[in-house]
Amino acid sequence: MGDINIHETGPEDKASVAVTHDQIRREMDRLREIYPVVRLLDSDNIDEEQFCLLCGNGCICMRKVCEEVLHDGGHQTHSLRMGDEQHLANVRYVEVDGKKSVLLYAQPIDAESLTGLSDELLYRDALSGAYNRRFYEDNLRTQHMYAGIALLDLDDFKLVNDMLGHHAGDVALKAAVAAVNSCIRGTDMLVRYGGDEFVLVLPGIGEDDFSRKLRAITDKLAETAVPGYEKLGLSVSVGGALSEGRTVEETVRQADTLMYKAKTLKNAVVTETDDIEAEAVRKPLLLVVDDSEMNRVILSEMLKDQYDIIEADSGEAGISCLERYGDGVSIVLLDIVMPGADGFDVLSRMSRSGWIDDIPVIMISSEESDDMVLRAYELGASDYISRPFDARIVRQRVGNIMRLYAKQRRLSSMLAQQFYERERDSRLLVDIMGGAMELRNGESGPHVKHVRKLTEMMLEHLVRKTDRYHVSSRERATISAASTLHDLGKLSIPDYVLNKPGRLTPEEFEVMKTHTTTSANLLESMTQYRDSALVQAARDICRWHHERWDGNGYPDGLKGDEIPISAQVVSIVDVYDALTSDRVYKKAIPHEEAMQMILNGECGTFNPLLISCLIDLQQRILAEKDDEGTPPPFFLG
Repeated sequence: MGDINIHETGPEDKASVAVTHDQIRREMDRLREIYPVVRLLDSDNIDEEQFCLLCGNGCICMRKVCEEVLHDGGHQTHSLRMGDEQHLANVRYVEVDGKKSVLLYAQPIDAESLTGLSDELLYRDALSGAYNRRFYEDNLRTQHMYAGIALLDLDDFKLVNDMLGHHAGDVALKAAVAAVNSCIRGTDMLVRYGGDEFVLVLPGIGEDDFSRKLRAITDKLAETAVPGYEKLGLSVSVGGALSEGRTVEETVRQADTLMYKAKTLKNAVVTETDDIEAEAVRKPLLLVVDDSEMNRVILSEMLKDQYDIIEADSGEAGISCLERYGDGVSIVLLDIVMPGADGFDVLSRMSRSGWIDDIPVIMISSEESDDMVLRAYELGASDYISRPFDARIVRQRVGNIMRLYAKQRRLSSMLAQQFYERERDSRLLVDIMGGAMELRNGESGPHVKHVRKLTEMMLEHLVRKTDRYHVSSRERATISAASTLHDLGKLSIPDYVLNKPGRLTPEEFEVMKTHTTTSANLLESMTQYRDSALVQAARDICRWHHERWDGNGYPDGLKGDEIPISAQVVSIVDVYDALTSDRVYKKAIPHEEAMQMILNGECGTFNPLLISCLIDLQQRILAEKDDEGTPPPFFLG
């Protein structure tokens, strides 16, 4: 029988990791890329196995470990020596379609590299399954290698989160990673470098193959469907450079510069060997939609020197071209009178699909009635030219509209950049203030971050669950940011009360309660910002996040929906996180116990809808907390 030693014991966690059979099968397939032994075991398998679950008839050591994890939850990692061979074995608790099981995976390993393999689980991003930033910092950043290294940035990813919610963003991120993984080798490494940025390392790849591979990845992403969000398209801007013996960090900096050049083109690849200027001055794509071949030939001859021309001989064919090329089309020349779908039908379809916002349309017809021209403008046409064509007028009008739309796009881009920079700076200042309050309060460091994240999750789930509360995506973002200031008033509470390790006296509790009104009064006194949605939301949250649904809270004894929904949400997540976190006066309690206390009303009463949301989100909340610990939970599907 071999020796067994605990190499690492994970945190005791009886909370189930609930997955489907398909999810665990995909996870086991992923693990088999690393571990030769991968097994899913339930209580019957553990009891009935004749020999050792890991080492056959060599020993019986892992049976007890599997039984413990099945009973207690969590995970355990052990090193075992069988004769001259060292093994690393991991056992993790999981529920597969409601059935309690353990996942056992192990492999023989040299003693010198034992620590490195146990750390492998620390190096995976829990959401996407790609390597994480820690892997990059620990294993790649300072390495000198010969490789193609690319920085991939998902286009408009922030807009997806803002408009569709973070669930859509998470699903899109997983789909994107799966698409990239399908294009790369087992020796290549995909690292989640930032929220929507990835570093891709392709060892030993040649210059031509490197460019082809990156373009294959962009094509694959463009054709990838996002489950549940079929109308959401994926695109990526890529900058790539060959390391040629430089460190990975140095090459990533070069790739970053190239990626921002790709961003100006959108859904593009730019490498060191590309002719950037030639790419930038590529001819715009012009679509001519006209059922007359002669008209198409005349217009093509007039404009071929300045534009790449594609032609469509009907309204239906024109729509098909727009579906194929999307906003790759720079401008459309569109005949009004055509059999089947006429020009007005095409314009209506462009409006419904949102193309009309980005692709200007110049109408073409010999019909010059005011009603027809007016109708074309009402449907979104930018200009109108009539037959017979005058080459000078056609070129001038097409050029004018192209320049007008180019200026409009640049202005929109500048405004969007300014908006996001302002929003980033505002959030940064709010986070700094929240961190300063935690430092003063002596509470657990992540509390403000937890409250903000849970507030965001609860609001998103609430608006999907019911139409009782109308909270726009912009309002949800504002409330989440304002939640970090919920305990602003504690800055005025004396230290002997604020950080007292024992129970407060009635007199001390009255002092503590003043933090709600103190912070609200401070925010109300900021008259120069009285119209700020952030200040208004923060004021409501600060004053009323200790109110309770039955009217037994403070400071004003508000009841039910007299309490703003912003304060109601922050109230319940603040209580949950306080229960499950260490404080100066208590230790953290387990999730199940905290949930039971909330359900039993031991922390006051809450809106039943919000309690239902909290129950629905249990697994996501636990996953968020697990992401901050070590090692993180293994990635599932």
